[in-house]
Amino acid sequence: MTRRFRRALSGTAALLCAAALLGACGSDDEGSGGDSGDQASLRFAMASGGWNPGYAVMAVVQAEHYFEDEGLDVEMNVFASATEALQQLAGGGADVGLMTVEPVAIGHEKGLDMKYFASYWPRWIYSLQVPEGSDVTSIEDLDGKRIGVSSVASSGSTFARTALELNGMDSSAAQLVPIGVGPQQINAIQSGKVDALAMWDTVYQDIRNAGIDLTPLPVDETANAWGGGFAAKQGVIDDKAEELEKFGRAVAKAFVFAEADPEAAIRDLWELYPETRGSEPEDVALAKAVKGLEVRLDGQDFDGENLLTIPEDGITSALAFMASAGLIGDYPASEIYTDEFFEEINDFDHDEIRQQATDAS
Repeated sequence: MTRRFRRALSGTAALLCAAALLGACGSDDEGSGGDSGDQASLRFAMASGGWNPGYAVMAVVQAEHYFEDEGLDVEMNVFASATEALQQLAGGGADVGLMTVEPVAIGHEKGLDMKYFASYWPRWIYSLQVPEGSDVTSIEDLDGKRIGVSSVASSGSTFARTALELNGMDSSAAQLVPIGVGPQQINAIQSGKVDALAMWDTVYQDIRNAGIDLTPLPVDETANAWGGGFAAKQGVIDDKAEELEKFGRAVAKAFVFAEADPEAAIRDLWELYPETRGSEPEDVALAKAVKGLEVRLDGQDFDGENLLTIPEDGITSALAFMASAGLIGDYPASEIYTDEFFEEINDFDHDEIRQQATDAS
């Protein structure tokens, strides 16, 4: 079924038609997932304050029916924080969770037997940045300054405190000022309410989209650190290995689609979640959203066809940074990640997906 035909369907009619076609035209191809009656179920918990271009790939996987093509029925739920998503995994309310590396690493210390099985953020997403032209040119210059954070309990706040300590300063040497995200954040920067920021990558792109140029303050300890991805309890990994392979492969397909045609990916996001469209003229909104998506695509291994793989040195660096912050003890990366699914996740025709994206334009 072509993407254009799928788009012509809507509501209940689309569901009934899709079910009928899948039942009548089921494939013997292992990657197709067979007919709808053979679909396996997974419950997915995504940690995010809401849908935005940084999660457009997860909209693509739905809009392009990649889960269904893999024979999966995935219940998708969004939770405001990584803590809430982790609680869903721990309590059995979800099989798979998408979150940065800190929750699972810290949870391991508390006996939560969880592991990452696929990547989403190939790099550490938090950083310290200042408005271009600022007299703050190093972390040491933050002494006595005000650092804007989304909230004082955010991972960005923890990152800022740790960065100060790693540079020989007290963690309270700079004041952390909660400025939220969105328009209030832009106003805080433009009005001089804060001198620096401790946020994450897509938020920084939003700020740049608003016309504010930023300069990073490098934190050497996170230069090569991995950012996070998809995690599951060890019991789920053992019992639902095939489903996790299919889940990862569906997401990998969505990454290839988004890389081949970022605009089509953003339109998928807008179609499923219209609130992400905003009120700006379409060409302006599309250009800004594509830049946000490109932040997420940057660093993914499209050329090597090793999408969603987790580099051991990257996750080791992330754990070392958290250990230096006193968040965790010292343990090997192998205790919170597995590489057993990487080959199967990339077992699909990347060029076929790229062509699908081209045809969608």
